[in-house]
Amino acid sequence: MLSWFKRDKTGPHERSGGPAPIRQNFDVSDAKELLKEIKGEYGLDYRRQEAITVRKLERFAIKNGFNSFRELFAKYRDSERTKRSLINALTVGETYFYRELDQIEAVAEHIRSNRCSSILSAPCSSGEEVYSILLYLHENASIPPSLHITGIDINTDSLAAAERGCYSQRSVSQLPDSVKESCFFRSGEEYCIDRLFKRYASFVYKNIFDREFTLLGKFDAVFSRNMMIYFTDEQKREAVSRLRSVLKPGGVLFLGHADVSFTPEGFEKVHKGRTTYYRAIY
Repeated sequence: MLSWFKRDKTGPHERSGGPAPIRQNFDVSDAKELLKEIKGEYGLDYRRQEAITVRKLERFAIKNGFNSFRELFAKYRDSERTKRSLINALTVGETYFYRELDQIEAVAEHIRSNRCSSILSAPCSSGEEVYSILLYLHENASIPPSLHITGIDINTDSLAAAERGCYSQRSVSQLPDSVKESCFFRSGEEYCIDRLFKRYASFVYKNIFDREFTLLGKFDAVFSRNMMIYFTDEQKREAVSRLRSVLKPGGVLFLGHADVSFTPEGFEKVHKGRTTYYRAIY
């Protein structure tokens, strides 16, 4: 009976399952200014997910000892460490091995026919895409000694995970058992990729909108899947132009199914089996 009189410590938003209100000293207009800065630097447009993203900013600020969005914004501009930590918090993505396998099969055909020896994965997240290409080649033919895949990302935590090369059961769930057994070793609950595959890969912190992006060199193929879903159409066109600038003549570009709704300028659309990619026209 006494339990009926216990005070309910949860607020109305928590009881209903809705989001908690923004704290009074965290002005949403300041959060929007910070997100505008992030959009200009990284191309990330969170307007469609604004409410959720503002909550993420608030949690990040409180966890790191900031008393307002304005204070966080000032530190973001002043500290590279804070900037990278915040970008890491906002760009956590989920991926897995052999995602959109048709595209991996298509680039493997280019590699086997000696038309592709350098590949860029942008963004590479935690390395599953890079290693998927190598695993598929290993499983179905062999990896050419000259092949090299460069993975870039703006999330330093993801890059560190890619360098380490250890993954959960969920990440490797689409791989054949034979590949998991022969190409990984177990470390506790994780599957760690054999160091053989790391010889063909490198991972670099890089933003495609940076002036230095083109210093990465030229590639026969570029994978950029599901990066542009947070971009405006204008930013998508700029991003595609940047990716095209690092493609060799006749190089191929693989995009995610939801990345663009237009044929990128300077490319011809190629239909191959069950997949589609773009060949650079020069």
